[in-house]
Amino acid sequence: MFSLKAENISNIARCSTRTLDVIVQNRRKNRKTEKQKNKEMGIFDKIFGKKAVNNSNEIITEIPESWSVLSGENNGNHMLVRKNAGLDKIAGNSNYSISCGIAFKLLFPDENGLPNIGNEPELNDLEDDIFETYENDLNSIVATIITTSGFREFVLYTKNVGEFNSRLEKLKAKYPKYELTSYNRKDENWETYKSF
Repeated sequence: MFSLKAENISNIARCSTRTLDVIVQNRRKNRKTEKQKNKEMGIFDKIFGKKAVNNSNEIITEIPESWSVLSGENNGNHMLVRKNAGLDKIAGNSNYSISCGIAFKLLFPDENGLPNIGNEPELNDLEDDIFETYENDLNSIVATIITTSGFREFVLYTKNVGEFNSRLEKLKAKYPKYELTSYNRKDENWETYKSF
């Protein structure tokens, strides 16, 4: 069992630079987006907190990004979760109904099982390549990144498992010391994403 809490911005130093940049950029976007949402909602929607229903088969042309950092425990071990909360807008999209994971053991975890970037600079390169490899043409969407007990897992939603696996083989060849493993399963309602 795991429990999470929102993490103070001063405690997210372990995140990659790419993710931190995205967090800062999205703060500005979120302020504008919130104002737009308030204008678009009707009076009854505001009163009752009703959210607009997403078109579950809408074609995604851009990945909404708004990263949150959560901290908690998993079986007594520290856990750090980075979640793209911007995906709440498209969660359950039928075009991305397969949940895939890319998991690997950290090479030099600290005493809490979290990365030690000073000893493992290639970790940021691997993360950047995962985003670039899968999201560049919208084949897949990185939804959540979980780090605990000396392991890291990227949870993605994909349109095409065959293409996902083909791209994974290229990443395995580029980063052999990480021994990347993967899984995939049907997750039409994005339950894995919503569990965080």
